[in-house]
Amino acid sequence: MPIIDMRLRPPIPAWTKGSVFRTAMHYPRNLVSFKGPRSAWLESLDLLFEEMDSANIKYGVLMGRAASGAGNLGGVDNRDIVEAVAKWPDRFLGFLGIDLEAIPQGLAEVREYARATNVKGISIEPGSGMRPRWSDDESLDPIYEIAQEFDLPVSISLSGLLSALGGHDISWSRPVSIQRAAQKYPKVKFIVSHAAWPYAEEMVVVALACPNIYVSPDLYGATVGMIGADTYVKGANMFLEDRTLFGSAYPTKDIQEAVRDFLALGYRQDIIPKIMWGNAAKLLKIKS
Repeated sequence: MPIIDMRLRPPIPAWTKGSVFRTAMHYPRNLVSFKGPRSAWLESLDLLFEEMDSANIKYGVLMGRAASGAGNLGGVDNRDIVEAVAKWPDRFLGFLGIDLEAIPQGLAEVREYARATNVKGISIEPGSGMRPRWSDDESLDPIYEIAQEFDLPVSISLSGLLSALGGHDISWSRPVSIQRAAQKYPKVKFIVSHAAWPYAEEMVVVALACPNIYVSPDLYGATVGMIGADTYVKGANMFLEDRTLFGSAYPTKDIQEAVRDFLALGYRQDIIPKIMWGNAAKLLKIKS
């Protein structure tokens, strides 16, 4: 079964030249329970491709990040993302990042690159920017409007750790404001990357209330023993089988280990193909 990994940052210069890749290695660098993938420690793209093939990862989604100097999160130029997904079209799909401190520039780049090869969406991180804000902040309305115009899903990355690394308290990762944004823009599809961890129960209920919200827990729903993982599993099994997405959060977690852990967590066998391929393929308009 082919798999779409909804959060993967490859060891290419666009990521490794700044702080983004090092920040993504926060768990492997600080916790013995996360060993980190060999390809990440060696910053080897060839090794990553071998790991992807071993785990049946057909596509990795490069989530744009434009954090405008918040903490050590860093950022990646959208041009670099566009060039990467064009250079490796059989490996990567891209989401364009918008710096919330420079929204007009980000909107201009969306207009420039929205129809480029393998560009599939828009990525924002409102809870971890230089000035954190809720997902229904009026300043974000132009982003949701352009997403609707170009029929692009919007990834909103929220997690307690992400907010903390941006220099803010973890409450900025709560997902209730996404419910308000999703209800205001019912034609826009919202992907909650990191699934608002550790607020897993709120996340599941918010997604249940809004049919245009997709839950993408990545490592938080693909790590045996992770706090809150069972909530994402129960949510998918009971309510969200068509709107739960698989991801590894590479290089935070080894891709092969993420797949093994995901399959061991108790997701219903009949919905695993949806979560690992079908839901994302439909959302991102990927042909089987």
